[in-house]
Amino acid sequence: MSYQIITINREFESTGNEIAQAVATKLCIPYYDKFLITAAAEQSGVRENRVEALDEKPESRFAYSQAEAAYYFTSAEAPMPTGAKVAEVQFQLIREVAAQGPCVIVGRCANHVLRDRKDVLDIFIHAGVEFRLNRAMGVLGLPERQARKVLRSTDKARKTYYKNYTGTDWNDPDLYHACLNPDRMGFDACVETICRMYQL
Repeated sequence: MSYQIITINREFESTGNEIAQAVATKLCIPYYDKFLITAAAEQSGVRENRVEALDEKPESRFAYSQAEAAYYFTSAEAPMPTGAKVAEVQFQLIREVAAQGPCVIVGRCANHVLRDRKDVLDIFIHAGVEFRLNRAMGVLGLPERQARKVLRSTDKARKTYYKNYTGTDWNDPDLYHACLNPDRMGFDACVETICRMYQL
């Protein structure tokens, strides 16, 4: 199998983003993550800080349901819900950057968006709670109680976002070629494993 694209979904503070960057650097291919926020803001007409606030997070159920009802059931003139608008722009950007050639794409349902392509290597990065908690406390400077809360809420938001747009479970191993744990394997081993799989 000859792969062109790598998608990486990741638990919060599992070092998934860092692994993705290291893989892209090692393979000398583009890396897309925050670019998908900036470009989505430009193309959707939504302020960048608003796009970032919605990035891989569902809007509140009430706010979304009201906007969704207006958009889908009342009038074609009603504005698309902001979260859905941003997501659709990001999904189109994912298709565009993937069409340009080899790259690494982080999050944002990229494995689902590109599911019909046979040259996409899908990876999920996860790690133990204590490993991620220590990172959240160290990197973000949070006290333990708050760090635990952020871990739970961020993972829940990503899982809900993924479910909303794909109808499947974000952490279902059947959706990926490999699920890697840097807590057990080590960071470098995860990077090397992905690179070897990509080059098969």
